Amino acid sequence: MMIDNKPFKILSIDGGGIRGVLPARFLCEMEDELVRSGISDPRLCDYFDLICGTSTGGIIAIGLALGMKAKDVLNLYKEHGSKIFDKKSKLINSVRLKSRYNSKYLHDILQKTYAPYSDNGDTRLGHAKTRLCIPTFNAFSGKINVYKTPHHPGLNRDYLIPAHDAAISTSSAPFYFAPHSFNYECPITGTKSDITHNIDGGVFANNPTLIGIMEATQSLQIPFGEIKVLSLGTGILKFNETSSRKRFGPLYWIRGGVRIMELMLNTQSEHTDNLIKFLNQGLGQSGDNKFIYKRIQHEFQKGDNFKLDDTNNLKLSQLETHAHNLFKANGEFILNTFLNETKREYKPFKSL
Repeated sequence: MMIDNKPFKILSIDGGGIRGVLPARFLCEMEDELVRSGISDPRLCDYFDLICGTSTGGIIAIGLALGMKAKDVLNLYKEHGSKIFDKKSKLINSVRLKSRYNSKYLHDILQKTYAPYSDNGDTRLGHAKTRLCIPTFNAFSGKINVYKTPHHPGLNRDYLIPAHDAAISTSSAPFYFAPHSFNYECPITGTKSDITHNIDGGVFANNPTLIGIMEATQSLQIPFGEIKVLSLGTGILKFNETSSRKRFGPLYWIRGGVRIMELMLNTQSEHTDNLIKFLNQGLGQSGDNKFIYKRIQHEFQKGDNFKLDDTNNLKLSQLETHAHNLFKANGEFILNTFLNETKREYKPFKSL
């Protein structure tokens, strides 16, 4: 059991493609608040004991845990989003019946982005400055994986995984990107490992908050009463169909930016939110809180069309505006609850 007089703070970030701009901007607002409070060069990895992220949230989570500033993460989306979701690639691959996008550009830019956070540029999960949980699904073995930092004696493998490969693994959404395969070498023993066909963790945990809570309470033996959770969504559009159509065939489900993916990711995130509220407050949410839980989510209005791969500058600006408004409504609570003190000391059981 970990013994510390500070609370154990968890940051969780949903998947959602380019809509990662929303939580990234929200995190920028948090950093700006720290600057206004007198912190000259704040890093959110210094304020959270565990960061969980799925898909686009995994890209953000890994960056933050390595020590990236939130504004640099946001700029990654704004500067490179149109090349990651290359419309020309989409058209060509659709004709060839391939995944919509080629992940090579994403691979290269993430490798370059994470490189400065290790001495030799070979940045691994083990270089993280706080704990990480990154969900992915391995199609070769048919098993769920959650890549983790070495924050427990039994976690002695994942810390060697290159940071960019972990990020691409959790972001390889079906229809959009092909499953990610890679290999890496242990810098200590020279042993080589091959990982084949990793798929977006959003297929089972688009909202990874429950994974974070279970990691804290079960693996790290943190009492519920010491836990504070900040869970960031990427925006949700309620799915409803009022048409009397008789056919819900393949064309229906792949329209509008792959409708089946939107439905699956949104409902999974909302279901996780409901489970956590039940865990925290009991049936009907009428009991006393067992832990502090704050969910930040924007609900798009009917007619809004924020696709997972829409890099239109106006749409991105609107996402930033939504994030600004969410922080305006919740900033004081965030500051007093999550940013009022730094995290507990983090001592990994393995190091690079």
